[in-house]
Amino acid sequence: MNAREFAGQLRERVTIEAPLAERSPTGVRTGEWVEVARCLASIRLQGNGPEAEGMALSAMARFVVTIRWREGLAVGQQVRWRGGRMIIRQLRDDPRQPDRLELYCEELRQ
Repeated sequence: MNAREFAGQLRERVTIEAPLAERSPTGVRTGEWVEVARCLASIRLQGNGPEAEGMALSAMARFVVTIRWREGLAVGQQVRWRGGRMIIRQLRDDPRQPDRLELYCEELRQ
């Protein structure tokens, strides 16, 4: 797939956020998020994980979010898309496709 075809797939606007490292005076994490990046992405449903096969009621949808390659992303950050949130569970950086980064995400409850 050439660069032109890849660019045409990036149709969704997403915001990637990282947890704020500050803590309250009692040592509890504040729970706030700071924006790391805004970008265009291709998002496809990966399906439910192994929890769904075991008939767990809490199985959340999983997505593969493909973006242009960039630094500063990590597991544990969140992706905001269409009013929802997804947590990044895995990053895949394929050397055969150096122009892109795949984020394997799991939907978070609202």
